Amino acid sequence: MKKLVIILSIVFIIIGCILCKTYIFNNDKDKTSKTEKNTKVNYSDALADENIKIKNDLKIEYGTIRYISDFIETNNIELKDKEIIYTDLGDLKVNFEYKINNKTEYRYLIFDIVDTKEPLVSVPSYKTVELNSDDTFINNFFCADNYDKKVERHIEGFYDLGTVGTYNVKYVATDSSSNKVEKDLTINVVEKINNNSSSNSNNKINYIDYNTLYNEYKTDNTKVGIDISRWQGDVDFEALKNSNVEFIMIRLGGQDGLDGEYYIDSKFTQNIKGALEHGFDVGVYFYSYAYTKKEAINQAKYVIENLKDYKITLPIVFDWECWNKFNELGISLFDLTKVQDSFLDYVEQKGYKGSRYGSKNYLTNAWQDSKHLTWLAHYISSTTYEGEYFMWQRCDTGKVNGINGAVDVDILYLDKYNL
Repeated sequence: MKKLVIILSIVFIIIGCILCKTYIFNNDKDKTSKTEKNTKVNYSDALADENIKIKNDLKIEYGTIRYISDFIETNNIELKDKEIIYTDLGDLKVNFEYKINNKTEYRYLIFDIVDTKEPLVSVPSYKTVELNSDDTFINNFFCADNYDKKVERHIEGFYDLGTVGTYNVKYVATDSSSNKVEKDLTINVVEKINNNSSSNSNNKINYIDYNTLYNEYKTDNTKVGIDISRWQGDVDFEALKNSNVEFIMIRLGGQDGLDGEYYIDSKFTQNIKGALEHGFDVGVYFYSYAYTKKEAINQAKYVIENLKDYKITLPIVFDWECWNKFNELGISLFDLTKVQDSFLDYVEQKGYKGSRYGSKNYLTNAWQDSKHLTWLAHYISSTTYEGEYFMWQRCDTGKVNGINGAVDVDILYLDKYNL
């Protein structure tokens, strides 16, 4: 019995020592952790730093992508560069770091986020309306702003929808930053609009021979290819291979209108299998109506799920063209660009390259700055688009062996995209 008591006493002493040591260790660790949390970095004003020279004024136009390095000369410092993220107008304090003589310095700059861009509108010069109709037609004209989700719009000048006649007025759109745009508009009030217009349905397509375009645009820095969907029907990929087609962009699918269901292009599986089996470089595009980040990410997931059995070497493209629905969405052009970027950020996180698609007009005037690749559509012999693009959709009336009817022809620039 005495031995048992001695043994139990020793056991209790050992357990007590272990618990005590654990408590002391955890207590010290907790103190260290609290000390680290309480250690705050003191950022000071970069304008008072003699090591820093400001090379631009600190205004940023809303919707543009800017980095700290855009504003600071880095001749004698090692700057830890960062993108300037903002969501609103006004003052924005941005912390940053740099190294000099192996010492890290912590500074801040205060930027002024401004909106000096007038709203973007599309208004016809002439509008015919029926006698005694209301003036809600004004809401059908495309009107968008880089910052405002809704722009104030009105007609200046006299017009009377209750009296037949022609009225010369102005369409005026003004955003919350007092940026204003005016467009001349003639309102023609008639008793009855004649909808039985005699239009010629036998419009003849002026095809452009694919090999003519190939010979014109093929260089050591380019590849010439096409993009296809169900509209091209059954494609003969062997014939395309023998006709100098070097790559193919394929429509994977799209969305059936605003808030609609997603769908797979009826020729997608046939097209991607045929293209890959014949050794083409392939990319895909998705025709989207997304107007929220959540919707865009869901679409990106849908695209990737339907691509998992195929290896592509060209980007996944976000194709958004429903500008005639924009007035219904209650978003700004900045919001729409963030929707686009949400799609492209997601596909790139999953190991693919992402790109946006757009016409010269909308890329220049509507889409805001983007970090992602751009596929430009501009149907002209020599594009005047001033932004960056890795691929150019040259025309939609190409004619090539292997496809019945017209096809889009594209030029890929190898210095912008390394296959």
